[in-house]
Amino acid sequence: MTVARSPHRAWVEVDHAAIRGNVRAIRERAPQAELIGVVKANAYGHGDVAVAHTLIGVGVERLAVATVDEGMRLREAGIREPIILLWGIGPEEARQAAAAGLEPIAYDARSIELLERSAPAGGDKLGVHLKVDTGLGRQGAAPEDAVELAARIARSPSLALAGTMSHLAVPGEDEAYSEVQVLRMARTLDSMRSSGIDPGLVHVSATGGILSGSVGFAGAVRPGLSLYGLMPAWAADREVGLRPALSLKALPLRIFELPSGAAIGYGLRFRTPQATRIATLGIGYGDGWPRVHANNGFVLVRGQRAPIVGAVSMDGLTVDIGGVPGVTYDDEFVLIGEQEGARITAEQVADERRTINYEVTTALRGRLPRIHLAAE
Repeated sequence: MTVARSPHRAWVEVDHAAIRGNVRAIRERAPQAELIGVVKANAYGHGDVAVAHTLIGVGVERLAVATVDEGMRLREAGIREPIILLWGIGPEEARQAAAAGLEPIAYDARSIELLERSAPAGGDKLGVHLKVDTGLGRQGAAPEDAVELAARIARSPSLALAGTMSHLAVPGEDEAYSEVQVLRMARTLDSMRSSGIDPGLVHVSATGGILSGSVGFAGAVRPGLSLYGLMPAWAADREVGLRPALSLKALPLRIFELPSGAAIGYGLRFRTPQATRIATLGIGYGDGWPRVHANNGFVLVRGQRAPIVGAVSMDGLTVDIGGVPGVTYDDEFVLIGEQEGARITAEQVADERRTINYEVTTALRGRLPRIHLAAE
């Protein structure tokens, strides 16, 4: 495939039409729920600001990030919609979050005190989401402590209970465990309401919970992976109308001939079994394409698979194109994505790395330019 549109040696393409279609597919599975679009980790590697604008443009009601810096980046880009911080924060971050109108989580007396000290005096109350640990075990209030903590937030002169949340550990994989988590959450909410406390917006399900239909009583869901057309491993065979939004591409920096027995790269990890052609691509572990791909994995060129050979360096890798006739400097190489009916998925790359698709896309670093297609 010959291209002329990208001036870069390697880049990420993000299809915003796919993201919009994925939002529609998610709404079909959770038609009564608000959507909290998770754009942490640079929107799972897709580009947080551009993705956030697209999500808002199709009616996503709230956004969620992991860190204050991520939330501040969205605010600085002009995004005014509610933004939830999904992880706990420290004292200085709490002041920044409050000043920017971000919605942090709380799960113990210390975090509530910290947020009370940081909330602006005399203005609107700072919205807080109480996180309940129903069985994931990372962060969150024990269910038996949640009502007391919710009451403290509700009566605070500077805080408001904007929501009550939890997170499922094994949705779609262990139904019995998920049912226990859901029951714990339902009982906690019942106790809060019996005590006269409005829990605010209730949200529990991320992509796994949405696909498994675990929490019908929640008022919102938090899709992350599914926004980008990716699926948890346990749901890989399901057809739910999602389309991957990310492609990773490169143009060759060098194409050259090698005789049989020639060595390539650091450590001389590959020797040509016969005379062949090699293409050098300008993408390496400094871009988020790790060294585990030494002699491991493929790229697409002219719609055919060509193996990655030799070590992956910080800034480049090499591909054996001897089996693909006619490759030139104008040909586009695809590391993730489709080309002429062939496809390399993030899941396939994850299998080569013995990891999950989340890690593949979030690992793609900022020095890879993002080209946003059909963005609004």
